[in-house]
Amino acid sequence: MALFALSLTTDFLRGPAPPPALPLGDPAADIQLGEEWMGLYRSGERVGLLHLLKSARPEGGFRYESQTRLRFSALGTAQALDVDVTADLSAGLVLEAFDFSVNAGPARMGGHGEVHGLQVVLTTDLAGERSERTLELSAPPVLSASVGPILSRLDAPPGSRHTLNLFDPISQRLQPVEIEVIGPEDLPVMGQSVPTLRVRQRVAGLVLDGWMNARGEMLRQELGLGLVALRESAAEARWGLAQLRTGKPPADLLAATMVSAPGLPRSLAKVPRLGLTFEGLDPTKFELTDRRQRLVDGELQISLEPVGTGASRATTPEAKPEELQAIASRLGLSEAEARATLAPEPLVESAHPKLVQASRRAVGDAADTLDATRRILRFIKSHVRQQLVPGVPSALTTLTSGAGDCNEHSALFAALARAAGVPTRVVVGLVYIDGRFGYHAWNEVQVTDGWLSVDATWQQVPADVGHVALLRGGLGEQVRLLPIFGALSLRSSRVF
Repeated sequence: MALFALSLTTDFLRGPAPPPALPLGDPAADIQLGEEWMGLYRSGERVGLLHLLKSARPEGGFRYESQTRLRFSALGTAQALDVDVTADLSAGLVLEAFDFSVNAGPARMGGHGEVHGLQVVLTTDLAGERSERTLELSAPPVLSASVGPILSRLDAPPGSRHTLNLFDPISQRLQPVEIEVIGPEDLPVMGQSVPTLRVRQRVAGLVLDGWMNARGEMLRQELGLGLVALRESAAEARWGLAQLRTGKPPADLLAATMVSAPGLPRSLAKVPRLGLTFEGLDPTKFELTDRRQRLVDGELQISLEPVGTGASRATTPEAKPEELQAIASRLGLSEAEARATLAPEPLVESAHPKLVQASRRAVGDAADTLDATRRILRFIKSHVRQQLVPGVPSALTTLTSGAGDCNEHSALFAALARAAGVPTRVVVGLVYIDGRFGYHAWNEVQVTDGWLSVDATWQQVPADVGHVALLRGGLGEQVRLLPIFGALSLRSSRVF
């Protein structure tokens, strides 16, 4: 569910009003200050809105204030995701400072960033705890809302290509985006035929089109996950969101990403081996081969791995040099990679005192990594209730709120395990449930034979063969899944 926040970067009126006559085709070269409103749709069904307020700063440059309101359902449960970003931009539209917040029920995250050249000093607030860190960037950061205005200032003939380095405050990641100018195209907007320039963005494997006017204001934009933003009046956008609160249940975005798997038994819990052939899954872009998975003539074969025996826990989360060497050798990693399996990272705050204390309480005097793993699973089962959360998963927030879905379970497990000296990774991929494959997150821990799969959500050691591993890593890596959402299908399956 966290990827919904990555794919998006007031009082609500109750009645519709006719849209004002906006100068959408005005060829003014400079940025038009004021408000822009867009409705969010999926398959023609409204699911939210985008609001952007642009103003001039007294000291020069601009301030962009954006609001995203997403209302949808997931497996029959209503969900709400609110994302707010306020950014200060230079006259050249380079990001200088920003504030952001993500509100998804029990999952709340906020922060402030200051940009100094190629550094971002970032302060985040999770579960009432503030932390600060410095991010090193490879290029000056640009906000996604600035793409259109920047292009409008360029001599960008059809066929030209440009690269911008977009910074996402939520994932805290710099992402290069290739932009191709397709050409002029008339677009119906709010009852008018408006001349626009069609541009195509390629980012993280996604190909997304946008239509902008001469000032660079986006009038129609594809956002991924099947979401489309359409320019509307303020009254239209607000009224549409209000209707989502009182009208019929909103679209089920989670169901739209699931992959049908006819012919498989209802449960794979006792199946020792499974063969799957997918359409739309490029094996060169994902991590499909490991201890439990292998590709054989295009078929992905998944076997239930033996549990084996636990390995020695690291004496400290940092691990002694000889311990790192042993971990690296056993897992086939470099020492730097081995160190990362024990280290804190954004949203897996394993060094935080509250998580360290919880880890000690959960693990106690566990003899080895397997014993510690089982104790942590019991702790999570008794402390975290199952609840869909469409926000950004944080181990600290989950420990505090006591609620979450698979993303929260896997982040909390990783933090508690690493704090206990258990090398741990986060795994994302597909899981089989009730005749379909859906997107899921779980973990891997070190045992004497290598990596062992562990599902804290379903309390499985090892994870059953219905778990299809695609990637390892946090949100920065998980964006690589976005291109296959809704584009994946199962050609064949067999149990053997």
